[in-house]
Amino acid sequence: MNTNSDIGMVNPPNLQNVQQINPTAKQQANLEEMKRKEKRFQTFGIGSFLYALFYTFCLYHNTSGITYPFFAGGTLLFFGYFIKKSKSSSADDNQEQKKAHINNIFLMVCIVVAGGLNCTTDSGVLIFFNKVLMYILMSIFLLQCWQDLTGWGIVAYARGCALMLCGAIGSIITPIEDLIAKWKLRLAKHEKKENPEKKRIWSSVGIGLLITIPVAMFTTILLASADAVFWNILYSILTFSIDIDILENIGVVTKILFYILIVFVSCYGIFAYNTEPRNIKKIQEATEPGETNMDTFIAITVNGVMCVIYLLFSSVQIFGLFLGKMELPVGYTYASYARRGFFELVVVCIFNILMVLFTMAYFKTSRLLRILLSVICGCTYIMTISSAYRMILYISSYQLTFLRLLVLWGLVMIAIVITGVLLSIYNQRFSLFRFFVIVLSVGWIGFSAAHPDYWIASYNIMTCGDGQEYDSHYLTKRLSLDAVAALPKEIYTDTKSVYWKRAKKYQKQTKTFLGARTFNFSRAHAAKKINNFSIKERMGSS
Repeated sequence: MNTNSDIGMVNPPNLQNVQQINPTAKQQANLEEMKRKEKRFQTFGIGSFLYALFYTFCLYHNTSGITYPFFAGGTLLFFGYFIKKSKSSSADDNQEQKKAHINNIFLMVCIVVAGGLNCTTDSGVLIFFNKVLMYILMSIFLLQCWQDLTGWGIVAYARGCALMLCGAIGSIITPIEDLIAKWKLRLAKHEKKENPEKKRIWSSVGIGLLITIPVAMFTTILLASADAVFWNILYSILTFSIDIDILENIGVVTKILFYILIVFVSCYGIFAYNTEPRNIKKIQEATEPGETNMDTFIAITVNGVMCVIYLLFSSVQIFGLFLGKMELPVGYTYASYARRGFFELVVVCIFNILMVLFTMAYFKTSRLLRILLSVICGCTYIMTISSAYRMILYISSYQLTFLRLLVLWGLVMIAIVITGVLLSIYNQRFSLFRFFVIVLSVGWIGFSAAHPDYWIASYNIMTCGDGQEYDSHYLTKRLSLDAVAALPKEIYTDTKSVYWKRAKKYQKQTKTFLGARTFNFSRAHAAKKINNFSIKERMGSS
């Protein structure tokens, strides 16, 4: 009984102590969390705001101006500096693993070159895909700065980039939370140092102002009614206005501020999400390679059937299309047979690449399965050649367009990509994703730098010498100012032509406030050529 009574007397003080300690520990944890947020805002807040101003200056209403390469270079410098400052990468301590990552220099060079190409072309398609390439490469660059990418495959890269960007979007309110934490800490520090006498004075002043406002309004109204001169002076003060139409520019200012806000919260969100250790670990766990535990006989069955179909089709291409030794269906000539089906074959080639990659990622490998996948890759080569051959025949009859030239470029890329897929079938250590990034980046940059519209116009006009008539609608309506150097003068000097209107629009744009940002080499060259011809024409007529 004594023991029980002793225990009964000891327990209440212990519970009381726990109740006293827990609130203190919770307050300390909240204080530490607020300090961490304050430090993060001090680290990334000003930098993100300055980057938002820089981004807005370079790209606001300027999709292809001279500021684009500076934007690309400035973005790399900004993110590189703050990533190094944050020191939160999971790969910082492993120099050997960093050497195995995609070369940072290659990514940065491609980003800057793609940005530079935007100010050398007038083609909307090229500008759009240059931007797509820039943002994809920038995502990979950021991902490899924060993560250890050793052993990552294509699916892991896709998941990692998706998690990183979605996490950044989900963290857009983080700067507000961090700013509130900073403000609360500042108020807490200020309250500790605040002088009670000063607080009393400010309270008295506030009360005095509240009393003064109604009294002053009452007496002013009476005085204005008593004296006409005082009324006129008071009226002129209250109706004072500046001779600036604020409403005229308020829409533009609002858009610019909104633009800055979006860039600021996005940039801050990227840093806030990706510098958190738990988020870095979350991405690592989500991108860990899963076991290829699906039964290999399922893949052998599916790929075996596809191999039979593809071998039959490839035989038809070799003997029917390339050698012309097969009987064609009724109503078909060889030319009409050869000029159709190229788009369908492109889709099948892309499907084959995806099917092989899926099989390699989720099924157990075997010797027979590798042979079947190799046969599919070989048949894809034949389909690629068949599609290219059909497209070339089609172009020889119906001339060149941007889409047809883009298909030919795509077929070349497919052939090179298939080579990488074939290598990865027999060498699992082959970094297929790096191969894809290098091939597609260099391939697109080369295609964009060639200015396809110029070559399209040149080819179509050149074929007119063989008695063909060029597609006047396509040459006069569908090409960009890149083609002006190859077009006849009567096409681009017509004041009703698309080229003349776009050149004049560009010249008008460059003369506006900060219009120098929109300088574009291709548009400037075309505008100069059109202006020179117009001047010569006026001088000749006079």
